[in-house]
Amino acid sequence: MNKMITASNAVFILMLVLLLLNGCATHPYGNFIQNPSIVISKVMADDVTAQIVRLYPAANTQFNLRHVVNDPFGHALIENLRLAGFAVQEATQQSIQQQIFAAPHQPDTEPQKGFTLSYIVDQSSDLYHVKLMIDDMRLSRAFAVQADSIHPAGLWVRKE
Repeated sequence: MNKMITASNAVFILMLVLLLLNGCATHPYGNFIQNPSIVISKVMADDVTAQIVRLYPAANTQFNLRHVVNDPFGHALIENLRLAGFAVQEATQQSIQQQIFAAPHQPDTEPQKGFTLSYIVDQSSDLYHVKLMIDDMRLSRAFAVQADSIHPAGLWVRKE
């Protein structure tokens, strides 16, 4: 009986470790909506851009994306920021791997200029959530879908 308990505990611990490792291997940023609508993504990106314009001077600000953008919201956001006059440095899979595997204090690398930018877009029933991370500041806002349109469901929340 003790051997079965020990074996089941070992299996449980192994499963827990594998689950934790899987969480470390996945990307924590991006768009987590299945088949995101281009129209809804554009409306949310327009609203996010308007908020960023309120907070940062366009001609003097560069944003460095922390993750690869491969969704309609991210593409619309990058385009909007550039049209508003911001410099945007997009991340590539290669640049992310270099950051992960780089030595902690390499003297020959320059510090990156500008602010790091990442986002999370997700959905719960008829509410969409946009969370922005700009350096240490967090911005979030909910959006409600009504018929075929989307509208802000509250004010921007800012956490520093």
